Amino acid sequence: MFNLLTTTADKFRSVELGEASLYALLGFLIVCLGIFLLIFIVWAIGKFMVKVNPAKAKKVQEKPSVIPVNETPEPVATTNTTNAVDEQTVAVITAALMAYYQTNNPKCEFIVKRIKRL
Repeated sequence: MFNLLTTTADKFRSVELGEASLYALLGFLIVCLGIFLLIFIVWAIGKFMVKVNPAKAKKVQEKPSVIPVNETPEPVATTNTTNAVDEQTVAVITAALMAYYQTNNPKCEFIVKRIKRL
């Protein structure tokens, strides 16, 4: 058994540094090309799905980012503890957040459900 290992080890030649670095470079390039190919395939499928079903894409884009003034917000449950925030404070904080995000990030779609003191 030991003779078999020594005879097979003698048959293989050693790889020089230049050849090993060439193999490593080729391996890196093949892996990067494979990753780029996968990214392109996923991107192309996404574009195809938007063209096939444009109703869902329009539905996502049509969501309003601002709460209309005539709608009343959901009532906030307050407790009798000293850490409770009154409704006027909640309204002021919500208005300030909406004004900030409307000027800086017009695609922001959020709803403040609860403000909780930590």
